[in-house]
Amino acid sequence: MRPPRIRQPKRLPRAIGVQGAAQALGLALGPAVGGLLIGLGGWRLIFFVNVPAGLVGAVLGWFLLPRSQHLAARTRFDWAGLALFVPAVSAFLLAISYGDQLGWLSPTILGLVAMSALLVFGFITWERRSASPMLDLRLFSDLQFSAGIVSGLLSYLVLFGVLLVVPFLLENARHMSPSTTGLELMVMPLGLGLVAPLSGHLAERLGARLLTIGGMLLAAVVLILLAVAHGSLPIFLLGLTLVGVGLGAFTPPNNAAVMGSVPQHQTGMASGVFNMTRGLGTSLGLALTGLVFTLEAGSQATSPSRVNEGFVASCIFLGASAFLAAAISALRGRSTLNLDPTLKAE
Repeated sequence: MRPPRIRQPKRLPRAIGVQGAAQALGLALGPAVGGLLIGLGGWRLIFFVNVPAGLVGAVLGWFLLPRSQHLAARTRFDWAGLALFVPAVSAFLLAISYGDQLGWLSPTILGLVAMSALLVFGFITWERRSASPMLDLRLFSDLQFSAGIVSGLLSYLVLFGVLLVVPFLLENARHMSPSTTGLELMVMPLGLGLVAPLSGHLAERLGARLLTIGGMLLAAVVLILLAVAHGSLPIFLLGLTLVGVGLGAFTPPNNAAVMGSVPQHQTGMASGVFNMTRGLGTSLGLALTGLVFTLEAGSQATSPSRVNEGFVASCIFLGASAFLAAAISALRGRSTLNLDPTLKAE
C-alpha cells in the first residue's frame, strides 16, 4: 500500500513565496555587488566575498533551521549512483560548453556526449535496482511531481539564461560599466521578489495550475517581445521587470505543489531532487544560452550589431523554453493545493 502523502501546512505556499522573495533579493544583490567589486578591484574579489557569506550562512543554518520531522529511516548512501551521476552531467555540460570551439563532430565532443549517455543509462539502471537509491525514480510516476520538477528546471534555465546574456548587451553593445550593468540587472530579481509572496498567498486560493501557467506565459511573451524591441532602455528595463514578475508568479505555487505531491517519508529526497533541479537548471541556462549566443554572435563578438544578434537569438531560445515550461505546467491538471491537514494532497 502506498504510504500516506505529506500533509500540507495551511501556509506552505505563502512560506515558499517569502523564501522566493529572499532568494530573489540575493539574486538582485549579486549582480550589483559583483559589478561594484569588478569596478573596484577586478573579478578576483567576487570569489573572496563568497567566503564570509558562506560561513555566515552555514552558522545561521546550524542554529536557526529546525530539525526535519518524519524523517526516512537511515540507509547507506548511494555512492555508486553519485559516481555515475556526477560525471554524466559534467560530460554533457562540457560538450555543450566546448562544442563550438572544438567542433560539434570532433572526437572529443562526440566522446563526451556518448560518455554522458552511457552514464545516464547506467545511473537509471542502477537506481532502479538499488535498495537505497540516491534518487527514487518512482517519484516521477506522479504527474504533479514530474511536471513540477521539469517546469521548475526550465524556469531556472530561463532565469539564469537572462542573467547571463543581458550583461553582454549592456556592456558590449551599450558600453555600460560593470557596476551600472549590475544595477540595471537588479530590476528582474526585484520584480520576482515583490511578486513571489503575493503569488504564494494567491496559491492558497487558486491552486498551482493557473499561476504557474500564467507566470511562465508572461515571461515567454515578454522575452519574445524583447527580441524585437530592446532598443529603448526604459522599455528594456520594463521587460526585464515583467520577466521577473512572471517567474515570481510561477515559483511558489510550483514548489508547493511539488512538495505536496510526495509521500510524507520522502520529503527529504523530494527536497534534494528540487535543489538538484535548480543546480541543473542554472548550469543548463548558462551553458545553453551561452551556446545560442555564441552561435549567433560569434565567440569573439565585439561589434554592437553582432552582440544584438546574439541577444535576439538568446531571447527567442529563452522565450521558447518558458513556453515549454507553461505547457508542462498545464499537464498537472486542475489540481488545487491541499491546505486542509485532514485531507490528502492532490
